Amino acid sequence: MLRELKEEDQEALLALNNASTPAVNPLSLEELKGILSLAEKCWVEEIDRELAAALIIIGPDQRYASDNYTWLETQFSNYCYVDRIMVTENHKRKGLGNKLYRELEKHAERKGAHMLLCEVNLEPPNPQSIAFHTRLDWEPFFEREHSPGKKVQYFKKNITPVQG
Repeated sequence: MLRELKEEDQEALLALNNASTPAVNPLSLEELKGILSLAEKCWVEEIDRELAAALIIIGPDQRYASDNYTWLETQFSNYCYVDRIMVTENHKRKGLGNKLYRELEKHAERKGAHMLLCEVNLEPPNPQSIAFHTRLDWEPFFEREHSPGKKVQYFKKNITPVQG
């Protein structure tokens, strides 16, 4: 069942996040709550009362201390930024990421965003995520090294806002 995150889901979301490293960075509960306070949306996929997948997005003009977000904020204005997408190991390759991203695209179209943005690790490598984004027509546009052993590939996807 795809739905928005509820406050009582936070512990399960934290466990999902920390089980998803190094594809996403590990967080404390307070750090996760900080991200959620800035998030435009957080959708979760629940299967058998378990959080099987989650997607957190952040819009422009937030005071988010993420190096990737801060850099993208200098390059773009009207966007939805994928802060993190996570799928439990036993639910990967079952279409949950596709389902979450379809919801993201519908949301972006409704709100009038022109662009979807994210980054994927090149170091440490995350070939599954690169293949996933490429398959969904996201375009790689820039590589950036943060520190030794930490390098990302930025991706974008243009959105056509719904005319209303």
